[in-house]
Amino acid sequence: MYRLTLSFIISLFCVTNFMNCAQSNSHSRRPVTSIQPQPNKRSFKLGEEIQLNMQTKLKEGTLEKVEIVIDGKLVQTSKNLTNSFIYKTANFGVGKHIVKVSVLKSDGVFGDNYEEILVTSDTKPIKYSYQIVAEFPHNTAHFTQGLEFNNNLLYEGTGQEGTSSIYQIDVKTSKVLKEYKLENKYFGEGITILNNKLYELTYKNKIGFVYDLNTFKLLNTWNFKSNEGWGLANDGHSLIMSDGTENIYFVNPESYKEVKKIQVCNDHNIVVNINELEYIKGEIWANIWQTDTIIIIDPESGKVKGEINLKGLSGTILQNQTEPIDVLNGIAWNPVTDKIYVTGKFWPKLYEIKLIKKSN
Repeated sequence: MYRLTLSFIISLFCVTNFMNCAQSNSHSRRPVTSIQPQPNKRSFKLGEEIQLNMQTKLKEGTLEKVEIVIDGKLVQTSKNLTNSFIYKTANFGVGKHIVKVSVLKSDGVFGDNYEEILVTSDTKPIKYSYQIVAEFPHNTAHFTQGLEFNNNLLYEGTGQEGTSSIYQIDVKTSKVLKEYKLENKYFGEGITILNNKLYELTYKNKIGFVYDLNTFKLLNTWNFKSNEGWGLANDGHSLIMSDGTENIYFVNPESYKEVKKIQVCNDHNIVVNINELEYIKGEIWANIWQTDTIIIIDPESGKVKGEINLKGLSGTILQNQTEPIDVLNGIAWNPVTDKIYVTGKFWPKLYEIKLIKKSN
């Protein structure tokens, strides 16, 4: 009985001592670090160098190490309370970048602080207006989400639950040559054609579909990480996907793994609401949702190279349209004829357009 009681007391002492140590450690004050960019401003041009000055305050204890992490990558480690780091924006590219400073004390207590760095494009986009070259009929029941040419035939993907479909169309007559209707639970989004397959995104289901181009037979599905699927294109190697943010993702068409990601930036800020996509002669063209603007994006850097103002195009439709129309959405380049076409959701017309470069 005595041996059991003594063992219990020793165990209780150890547990109590451990809890006290843990409690003492939990009350150890976290280190606090300030991050001050120089020059002190909200955004920086690509190519600028920024000096990040960091000052850590310890109320108690001793410093173990300081780590500087940018976009999840460790770039510097030290044991000094005062640090500086030369941030070369050219090494990180355009877009938003997160600088994290992690400070660890010898007692295991740590503190993190963050600073967001916005890097904008170092070039101004070329401005374009447009000229209507030709008009073709477009089905006013089509809530256009994707548009692409292949072998001189137009393919269109439409959205909304219950009416989402993919079509093969004779562009001159608007006659549907082939159709596949999605299940009512799916909201169809962007489409693209690669290696005799048609790929399609869904809006909020986080699922992509793969069809045989000749038969529209469903071959496969895949799951993507983005919360929403918007636009889809390809560069001959990768699927190029937008999700309504400033991000554009390059995806392997076989494994469906992300190859790379770019952020889209003009010379002022990031560009969000990137919608329907088209890859034209080494550039990504993108509708900006709820605007009359199409932007031209460098697929390597994410920099906006051009801005096409299509203001007035929807007004042309409304002059003779009694039924409501929705926003501009739909870019298609015919590589056979080298012609560019645009349309919108519920629009009665598909327009062949020619770009006109504006003088500065």
